[in-house]
Amino acid sequence: MNTSRPISKSRPSGAIPLLASIAVAAEAALPFAAHAATGVTVDSVTQRWPWNNKLDITYTVTGGQDVASGQYCKIVFTTVIDGTTYTIDGTTDVPASAASGTHTITWDAPEGVRRTDCTMSAAVYATDVPSGDDYMVIDLNTGVVTWEGMLASQADSNARYNTDTYKTTKMVLRKVPKTADSASLPNGPFTSGYPTGDADHPTQANITSTPKNWTTDRDYYIGVFPVTQGQISTVYGGWNPSQRKDDIAGNVTAHRPAETISWTQLRSANLKSTDKIASIAAVDGNSSFFQRLMLKTGNKFAFDLPTEVMFEIAERAGATTYYYWGNTMDTSYVVCSENSGGSTVAVGSRLPNAWGLYDTCGNVNEWMLDERGADELANHVDAFKPAYQGNSNRFMHGGGHYNEASSSGSFYASNRGNYSAVGYSGSGTGFRVSYVRQ
Repeated sequence: MNTSRPISKSRPSGAIPLLASIAVAAEAALPFAAHAATGVTVDSVTQRWPWNNKLDITYTVTGGQDVASGQYCKIVFTTVIDGTTYTIDGTTDVPASAASGTHTITWDAPEGVRRTDCTMSAAVYATDVPSGDDYMVIDLNTGVVTWEGMLASQADSNARYNTDTYKTTKMVLRKVPKTADSASLPNGPFTSGYPTGDADHPTQANITSTPKNWTTDRDYYIGVFPVTQGQISTVYGGWNPSQRKDDIAGNVTAHRPAETISWTQLRSANLKSTDKIASIAAVDGNSSFFQRLMLKTGNKFAFDLPTEVMFEIAERAGATTYYYWGNTMDTSYVVCSENSGGSTVAVGSRLPNAWGLYDTCGNVNEWMLDERGADELANHVDAFKPAYQGNSNRFMHGGGHYNEASSSGSFYASNRGNYSAVGYSGSGTGFRVSYVRQ
């Protein structure tokens, strides 16, 4: 995907102590296209304390990629630590932006790297996709994870990802940045935090939904689409639990949401909402969806269901209205009983929200990490921890599904339901992948 040619690189200036901030002088930048000179300097490399394998690299780009003009580039770092050379690709190993300015990225060095000196250099290469970390792309066949920046507009990126490939053999997740960085969103910044809640409409469980703005201290990623039947079949090596596989004109079965899979099948049996999913070394008959996905990607990413707060922040995409598009139902955004033909339809068939997320209401309900609780969401403080825990395993879902009327309350952005049975599964409930970046 990243056919590349070198543009410029920095010259190492001897050892960079890990825990010090030492500039690296750049070579004279080679011309990038006709009107920009692209250069990069490595400013500092620091190893996190207490000693671990995370190295924070700060670098500065001048004359960086010009997304508006279709000139894309990436950064590749080269470091020598204790005589061993490592190459760090800014699209596969770390999400490194090649936009002009100063950036800091974190590289997970091999275990045991503890030396106090290293050399670090960087080079800029032309590519066919913008560098950055707006999107996380998982190749479900190879397990390779790549990072991509947004194109010139949100609409351009929507068109890139709303295609067959990203509904079958690849999976794409959209970044919801920590609120301090929310200016990177097309309708940002959200200086007061991300909104949730709807004072006019309690949840299905009749729990009040007081409006609240959430400030977050970490980036998280959430699927652009609910997981499809093609994707779940790829992860499971052919198994597809879904019921709605019947042919519908204009809707490829592989592009329709995966459903009829339980919360425990997704995460593992006997887990509570607060339990982390254990990684596995090999697949067996008891391996859950997320265990398989984590193994496929080298057990580097703690994929899971989104919490209730994460889900609603992503669904609303900054909107404070009843629905993410306004206060009046508009079925051009929603797969519901009036337009579904009595079944699920291909994801991405309706209009997306402001952040390019599709089907966050309609088509299928979606599992969340939380268990049912009697307290309202606004009384909780951490967006990344389940708000409700230990209430008879009545796990939450939300979004509304294909067989519900658009006039029902199921499609309000703050609506929630729950299923009592631990192992419940049905054709009206699917799920979406999330990942919290540490």
